[in-house]
Amino acid sequence: MRERARSDSDFGKSLLREAMSCMVKGEPRIGRLLLHDYAEAVIGFDELSLKTGKQRDDLEHMLSGEGDPLAEELLGIVAAVAKHEGIALDVQVVPRGHYGQQAASLIWHQSACDNLTDCDNQHS
Repeated sequence: MRERARSDSDFGKSLLREAMSCMVKGEPRIGRLLLHDYAEAVIGFDELSLKTGKQRDDLEHMLSGEGDPLAEELLGIVAAVAKHEGIALDVQVVPRGHYGQQAASLIWHQSACDNLTDCDNQHS
């Protein structure tokens, strides 16, 4: 999977999308593992370390099966990879299920944001 993500940018983006989807649907461990594979194959942990200000080893552990990152740490990683991809991520609640249950749905779109502040202002 990692080799394909390195050579196929659409596959890499799909891997990122699936990671985010798992996280918002209540499967954070799987989401972290997919985000780990994405980070390793597409952006690289050295580059992610520079973009987040976190040590490489800490990032690798946070995104491992044993990792338990704080929400602030995980969201910082997500923001860094979204910026790397030039996308903005939005979550919205949509109807789902037989009894009108609500579920979170992740939406992303290409963005021309130069920095995270611009993204926040542009997409709020």
